[in-house]
Amino acid sequence: MESKQYNEWKSLKEIYNTPANLRLKHIAIVIGLVISLLIMSGIFLPDIPVKLYLFLRGCAGLSAVAFVIIVAILIYRANAEFINQKQK
Repeated sequence: MESKQYNEWKSLKEIYNTPANLRLKHIAIVIGLVISLLIMSGIFLPDIPVKLYLFLRGCAGLSAVAFVIIVAILIYRANAEFINQKQK
């Protein structure tokens, strides 16, 4: 016997795995990898010029902002669809 909470979780998981939401998840994963590579390159590259270091930090910051926006859109879309399904 499945509980109500399990059924809700299963329904929400199906919503997150729709093609449009999967694209957003994959974009968020790629941006997360870009952020980590930019941070690692800024830390582990010896003797890089200060301007290049600041440029890498700026790109990492802009990527972080884009990551937060995409994840917020993904969560909003999935939860809005879930609430609309529950109201029907």
